[in-house]
Amino acid sequence: MTLRRLVIGAVALVLAVLGVIPAAQAHDYLVGSTPKLNSTVTTAPKQVSLEFNDIVLTRPAPPQLTVRGPDGRYYETGCATVTDTTVKVPVALGGAGKYTVTWRVVSADGHPVSDSISFTYRPKAGVTGAQGIRSQKQCTAKAASTGSAAAPADTSSGGGTPTAAIVAVVAIVVIGVGGAALIVLTRGRRGHEEMIEDDDED
Repeated sequence: MTLRRLVIGAVALVLAVLGVIPAAQAHDYLVGSTPKLNSTVTTAPKQVSLEFNDIVLTRPAPPQLTVRGPDGRYYETGCATVTDTTVKVPVALGGAGKYTVTWRVVSADGHPVSDSISFTYRPKAGVTGAQGIRSQKQCTAKAASTGSAAAPADTSSGGGTPTAAIVAVVAIVVIGVGGAALIVLTRGRRGHEEMIEDDDED
């Protein structure tokens, strides 16, 4: 194998490795919500919905979507449902204050993603809110009863292939290419020197 072919092959290999990285990081991410992020609403919504950039899967685990009020209670009145890129859950809000929407879904690439956003509810005077529940366990129990396996843990909403793994792969490729090129160059120089020595002897 000539040095030129070796270099061309190495470049192709590096590009192939780098090409895998964007695909591995293609987790779903939030593009919109109702109520909107950090917004203030005066009329209680009947549901909270999240819009993602790609389809949301229901396997290996169904989506989990909770709405927690300022009193620490949860205000979903049913389990989360999925329609293509939209995840929604019915709610009945309680008193005024900040509500936190937390989700955990399986993105189109099969990896779980989770995060949270918040909005503020300021009802008109005299409006009475719902009581809410102390903990969100009903939908989790329902998911377990259907035999759905829990999705593997993911520490962030936008993570992909770990950075350390990517660096390691690229480093191995670079070291391998450099070592091979060094061997070829060394052999070439030795061959050239031997030819010169033979000429001198003649």
